Amino acid sequence: MSQTLRMSCALMLACVVFLSSGCLRDLLAEAQQYYPDTDATTSTASSSSCAELDACTTDASSDPSSTEASQTATGDVTTITTTGNGASEGSGSSGEDVLPVEVEVFVSPSPMLAAGEVLVSVWTSRPVASIDLFDNGTPLVVGAVPDEPVHVLEVTSDDLPGDGPHTIRAVAHAIDGGSGEGEKDLMIDVQPGGTDVWPPYVKAGPINGFTSAVLRKNGIDTAGFFETNQGLEAVALRIDGEKGQPEGEPILLGPVAVTGGGRGPAIATADDATFVAWTQPSGPNTRWAVSRVKFGQSKGPTWSGPLKSTVHALAVAGDKLVLAGALATGPGTHDLMVWWISSETGEIVASRSFAATAAEDPLNMRDEVARGVAIVGNEVVVVGEHDTRNLENETVRRTVVLRYSLDGEPLGEWISPGEQLDEDAGMAITPLRGGGFVVVGWGRDKGSIRQMMLRWFSAEGEPIAMRIEPTPSNDAIGFAVGEDREGKIVVAGARQQLLTDANAWIFAVPGPVGAPAWEVIRNGPGQGPDEAAGLAVDAWGYTYVVGSEFDALQPQAFALRLYP
Repeated sequence: MSQTLRMSCALMLACVVFLSSGCLRDLLAEAQQYYPDTDATTSTASSSSCAELDACTTDASSDPSSTEASQTATGDVTTITTTGNGASEGSGSSGEDVLPVEVEVFVSPSPMLAAGEVLVSVWTSRPVASIDLFDNGTPLVVGAVPDEPVHVLEVTSDDLPGDGPHTIRAVAHAIDGGSGEGEKDLMIDVQPGGTDVWPPYVKAGPINGFTSAVLRKNGIDTAGFFETNQGLEAVALRIDGEKGQPEGEPILLGPVAVTGGGRGPAIATADDATFVAWTQPSGPNTRWAVSRVKFGQSKGPTWSGPLKSTVHALAVAGDKLVLAGALATGPGTHDLMVWWISSETGEIVASRSFAATAAEDPLNMRDEVARGVAIVGNEVVVVGEHDTRNLENETVRRTVVLRYSLDGEPLGEWISPGEQLDEDAGMAITPLRGGGFVVVGWGRDKGSIRQMMLRWFSAEGEPIAMRIEPTPSNDAIGFAVGEDREGKIVVAGARQQLLTDANAWIFAVPGPVGAPAWEVIRNGPGQGPDEAAGLAVDAWGYTYVVGSEFDALQPQAFALRLYP
C-alpha cells in the first residue's frame, strides 16, 4: 500500500472517531510529519473528504429519526426506553450505539390514604449515575444517587403534598450519556385535618375525665380523675394509638383535691417510666403528690410536697422532675412555685418562687400561680399568671414567663405589659422545632369575657408575635398547645356556648396570622362544662386530645385521635 493511500485511510478513520475539525487538523499535521513526501494536493483532497464525512455524520446524528424512543405500560408501571446513536464524549467507545436504559418507578403505599411516608423506588435495566424525580412536573430531587429507595415523599396532611392524583416521573442518566425515564401514578387521599382517626373513646363510668396526655411508644399515657365511694382519686390509663382503646386497667393513685384543665393531674414520661403529679387533700389544706407509674404493674411509691402546696404541670429534666404550681399564702392567694425533685427518690433538690416584691405587695396579698412547664432546648420554661396593677391602679392578672437552667438556676423572666388587652394569663407551653416556644392561655379587657390568646417567643424568651382567636359572645380559654409536623399550632381548650354550658374546642392555626386550618367543637350529650384539657402531637402530626364532657349531669372522660 502506498504512503498516500495509508495516510488517506488514517485520516478518514480519525474523522469517524473524533468528528472534530480541530482534531482533524492535528492529525494532518502529524501525518505530514511522518510522511514528508506527501504532496499538498493529496492532503487537501483527503481533508475535503473528511470534512464531507463529518458533515454527513453530524446531520445524521441530529435527525430525530435516528433516535429510537418507545413507551410501554405494564400494570401500574410505565416504562419509557430511550436510545441514541453515537457515543458520548466520555464513553470511550469507537462509534458504537449507546445502550438503552429502561426505567420502572415504584411507589409504596399506593394509594396514600393517611399521613406518612411514600417510598419512591426506581429500577433501571443497567447501572446509572443519577436519577431525577418529578411530581406532576415539579422536581422532587435532582441528581439523586441511585439507592433503595431513591426518595421518601412525606405526606403530612391533605395540604402537603396535596390530595388528588400525582404522577411520579423518574429520569435516569447513565455515565455514557444514555438515559431513560418512567412514571407511576400516585393517588393521595388523606383525611381532612381534625377528623377522627378512630372512633372517640368515651368512658361513661368511674373515670370522670382526663386532664393531660403524653406520647409514649405507640399510644398515649393519660392522667385524670376517678370517682370512688371515698371521693375523687387521681388515675392513670394507657390508650393504644392504633385502636383507641385502653391497654389494661386504670391505676388509681390517691385522693385528689382539685382537677381540670390547667389544674391537673399532670403526666410526663421518661424512657419507660411514667410520672403523674396531682394535688391531694391534707386535712384542711393541700399538698402536691407525685407517683411513678408502670402500666401492667401495681402503683409505685407516692412522694408528697410541703403543706399548702399545689401542682398544675409536670416535666422531666434528665434525672429530675420539674413540678410547677403554687404555695398558698392566704385565702385565695399564692406564691408561684417550681420544685425540682429526684425522679428516683422524690427528694426535693431545688425550689424557686416568684411573687411581687415587698415594696409592691407588703402584705403578700397578690396571687401568683404557675400553670404550665416545658423543656425548651436546655432550659426549663414555666408559664403562669400573677396579680399586678394597671395604669389606673386596678388589680389585673398578667402572664408571667420564667426561664431556668435544667438544674434550677434562674435565667430570666418576662411579664406581660397588657399591650392589647387589660388582662391575660399563660396556661400551657410547647417548644418549637425551629427554636423558641408558644404559650397559650386567655386574654380580656377587664370586666369582659376571656378570649383565646397565643404568644410566640424567641429562644431568648423575648415575645415576637401574638394572636387572639376571637369568640365575641363566648368565654374561651386554652388549656394545652402543641406543634404539628407542618408547623401548625394546635390548641385544646373550651369555649362557652350558653350561660350554663361549655364545649371542648380544638383547632389548628398556621401561625400568628391566617385562618384556622381546621377546627373541632365537641359538645357533650348533656349540659355542662365540656373541655379539652390535654393534648399530645406525634411525629406525623396526628393530634391526641383528652378531656371530659357531661352526660346526665355526670362528667365522663373522652380521648380523640385527629388527622393533622
